[in-house]
Amino acid sequence: MRKTTIELTEEQHFFLKEKALELQKQKQNASIVSIIRDLVEKDRQEWESKQKERQG
Repeated sequence: MRKTTIELTEEQHFFLKEKALELQKQKQNASIVSIIRDLVEKDRQEWESKQKERQG
């Protein structure tokens, strides 16, 4: 497993936590940390995809 550290503003932290709580209700046994990790990873992949589109 790869460890990643990110810095969040209070707004970003609040948004991620609220989104994670919402998703946790749907996935009863998923932890908030794993859900946040998945959200961050998904956003990172989307960002990288957009960067590749712009380059070529």
